[in-house]
Amino acid sequence: MHRAARFLLIQTAALWLCLLLICLAGTGLTQGERVALRALEHLGKPYVLGARGPERFDCSGLVMYCLEPEGFTFARHSAEEIGTDARYPLITRPSALLTGDVVCFDTVQDRDPSDHMGFYIGGKQFVHASSTGEVKISALEGYYLECFTGARRYVSVYF
Repeated sequence: MHRAARFLLIQTAALWLCLLLICLAGTGLTQGERVALRALEHLGKPYVLGARGPERFDCSGLVMYCLEPEGFTFARHSAEEIGTDARYPLITRPSALLTGDVVCFDTVQDRDPSDHMGFYIGGKQFVHASSTGEVKISALEGYYLECFTGARRYVSVYF
């Protein structure tokens, strides 16, 4: 199977699994799970620099859009603010991540430790608006693990 087709199949299966979990879990979802599922609802939507949704997103726009229903608001150009906000716990070890954590990356090797971000969804995977084209799921390994600068736990990840 072609690599792109296999990846699309995996993304589709992940979305269906998340929808099944929503149906089975009812209202027992944590705030972190609700935020992650909200982000997954936008898989495949196009990346547009500066876009805040709901039809297109950049990475910080997706994070802000998904956190706003939980009571969080941010200034428009707040990618660095989101990644460095000391009011929320900093997670530096990928093994300590929980669903809904905002994962941050330094993809341009500058002084900004959070020039790219998304939501951890479990299983060493995260959902993000990728500048390569769309909202998608990527693995927290290889390139992204090397660029990983930490995560912030904005939402409750416990019942």
